[in-house]
Amino acid sequence: RALRLCRGLSSLGLLARGHILMGCLSLFGLLFFWQGAIIDAFRSWLLVTIYGVLLYLSGQACLFMAQRKVDSSRVVPLLGLKLVVLALANAFLFRTESYGYMQIIAIACTILSAFILNNAGRRIPLASLLWVVAACCGYSFSDICIKQQMDLMGQASASDSLLQLSMFSSSISYALCGLIGLLILPFLERQKAQVWKLAAPFALAWMSGIVFLFACFQQIGTVNGNIVQSTRGVWAVLLGVLLAKAGQTYLEEKVPWNIVMRRFMAAVLLMVGIFLYNWN
Repeated sequence: RALRLCRGLSSLGLLARGHILMGCLSLFGLLFFWQGAIIDAFRSWLLVTIYGVLLYLSGQACLFMAQRKVDSSRVVPLLGLKLVVLALANAFLFRTESYGYMQIIAIACTILSAFILNNAGRRIPLASLLWVVAACCGYSFSDICIKQQMDLMGQASASDSLLQLSMFSSSISYALCGLIGLLILPFLERQKAQVWKLAAPFALAWMSGIVFLFACFQQIGTVNGNIVQSTRGVWAVLLGVLLAKAGQTYLEEKVPWNIVMRRFMAAVLLMVGIFLYNWN
């Protein structure tokens, strides 16, 4: 919404402002969920946290670039391609997993869904598709860092509360994001105060979800966490229909029902692929 309403706002501009707001929220999180024992052990987790933050911000910037020209209902389901990136990284880079025929079928379903989605309505420009793939790479490696960060912080924590650990860990990460946003802001074009108002809903919604994402990765791992995350593709398609029907065509274009159903099928196929990947 912010990118569509403020044409002069760059993707980097929204990234910086949104994360400055998230950084402010994170300071309250640190205040209420402070854990001195984790801070004392900062040498064990600080580096992987910084890596995770930088990879995440890179992925987020790429996603904003894609959303400039492509509706969210088409971009969000494609983020399920993160599973392919995670699978390749685990198999060939980290060599921590091997895959059977069900996992290979799952990856094929994921790729097929991307082709279906690309042909559901106007073709997704190649540049936008490449931005989405780049976003998936950034997010995937950030997810791996988050899991390691949570493990290391959990070992140092004096509390067994997953909520407290998740709140503290996410607050540390997003306080760093806010700091990076502050460092970037002076180099960006000045914008009206309205831009901050438009960035606020994004910051609040994203920060609320990220606390649960950290807990999710700690509890069930990155692959299973992305299985749960894949459901957002279906919700994005349904929300896109509602927004178009409500006249919010600057966010989602009106398309025939056969196109909507094709997008929905692509999102469901992506979910099926992700569930097959985890089939024992």
